[in-house]
Amino acid sequence: MIALVLKWLSGGVVDRLADAYAARHNAKNESERIAANVEIARLEERQANRALGGRITALVQMAWAAPFIIYTFKLVVWDKVLGLGITDPLSPELLSLQERIATLYFGGAAAIGVVRALRK
Repeated sequence: MIALVLKWLSGGVVDRLADAYAARHNAKNESERIAANVEIARLEERQANRALGGRITALVQMAWAAPFIIYTFKLVVWDKVLGLGITDPLSPELLSLQERIATLYFGGAAAIGVVRALRK
């Protein structure tokens, strides 16, 4: 079960990479070895691009969440704790968006933690 989840999350690249390394090890001539090396380089590049995509996704998530983090900080610290202001409530649409962002952010972080624990 865990192997299937990891295979799904990696897009099957890990299995294909293992196959490419085995093909290089079992190559009977130089052309087979070169073909295996090309496949290994292609798959490693694909994995590197997936990692870069994760960083870009994290930056986009941060940009979407930042206004709501600032709003919540002002509401809790400035208005409630220090009693120095009154913040207008969010519209129902923005409140719903804030709830979804918080749910996906913390839920996503939890899912990543579970996946990392399963990989170990």
